[in-house]
Amino acid sequence: MIHRFQFAVLFALALATSASAQIKVPKAQFQGDYFGEMGRSFCVVLEVDTKARALVVKRDRDGERVRVPIKDDTELHFRDSWGELSDYFPGQHVMLFMYVDEDKNWTYPRAVQDDLHVSARHGWFATVTKIDRANGIYFTHREEKNKEGKVTKSEDKEYRFSPAVKVWKGAMPTGIEGLQVGDEVIQQLVEEAGKLVAVEIADRKGDDAIRAAQDARHKQTEEQLGLPAYVTDVEVLSGSLTATVAWSSAARARELKPGDVVTVMPVDGTKSFAAAVTASLPVDSRQRLQFVINARVAGRLAPGQSLRIFLPGTGPAVPTGRAGVLEAR
Repeated sequence: MIHRFQFAVLFALALATSASAQIKVPKAQFQGDYFGEMGRSFCVVLEVDTKARALVVKRDRDGERVRVPIKDDTELHFRDSWGELSDYFPGQHVMLFMYVDEDKNWTYPRAVQDDLHVSARHGWFATVTKIDRANGIYFTHREEKNKEGKVTKSEDKEYRFSPAVKVWKGAMPTGIEGLQVGDEVIQQLVEEAGKLVAVEIADRKGDDAIRAAQDARHKQTEEQLGLPAYVTDVEVLSGSLTATVAWSSAARARELKPGDVVTVMPVDGTKSFAAAVTASLPVDSRQRLQFVINARVAGRLAPGQSLRIFLPGTGPAVPTGRAGVLEAR
C-alpha cells in the first residue's frame, strides 16, 4: 500500500513538472510588427515649447498642425548628432518617428531628427546633376540598389537654396559657389516665405565636420546642464534611487563608477542633492544608474520625475548636510 502511495505522489509530481515545462514564460523582446506601425512624418517646426517640453509642427503630407509632447526618453537628433529641445527652431524641417497606441494614434516621439541626421543615417547622399545659380535651384539624382546590385529605386529631386546657404565640404563652409555638379550631398531645409529652401548643403566630409562640431557642443552642454535622466524607482527609508539616463547621454553615464558621488538637480527647480553611485547597468541604448541618497531627499522624488546628473568635476558643488550622502557605516 505504501508503494502505491509513493508511486501516486511521484506520478503527480511528474505530471506537474511536465505541465510546468510546457508553459512559455513571456519575456520583453523587440516587437517588429509594432515597429513597422510606428508613425514616420516629415514636418516643419512651428513652435518650440521648452517649458512644457513640446513641439508644434506642420506635417508635410497634409499640412495639419500637431502638438507633440517630448518625453525624457525621446531621441533628439540635431546636426547629425545629439541635441537639446532648445536647439530646434521655427521653420526647421524635421522628421518625427512616433510611438503609436493600439488604435494607431500618435502618442509621443521616439525620435526627432533634423534633415541632416535622417539623411546621413539613411545614406541619402544624392549626386548633383545641375545647378541653376541664377534662379537659386539645384537638381539631384539618387539610386538605391539591392544586394545583387540591381537598382530598386531611382529618385530625382530639385531644391531651392537660400541666398545665404552654406556648403560644407570640410571644416569650413563656403557659399553656393562651392557646390559643383557631381558632388554627392544631403541638405538641411528650412521653410522661408512658405517654401522649403536648403540653408546647408553637405557632402560626406562636410557632414563629418558638422557632426564633429555638434558632438563637441553636446559634450559641453552635458557638462553645463548635466546628463538628462528620469527617476525609475525610489525607496525612501533606505535612500535607494534608480535613475535612467537618456540615449543622448548614455555614453557619458557609462563613465560613472561605483563610489562616485555626483550632484543631481531635479528639472522642476527643487533643491539639488548628492548621490553616490552603487551600480550601473545598460538598458537597450540607455543607462540605468543605482544611487544611494539621503532619505530626506528621497521623500520628495517620484517615478518619472526629470533629473539632470552632473559628472564629477562638472556643474554645481556636491551638496552636503541634509541633502548630502550619509557617510558609509
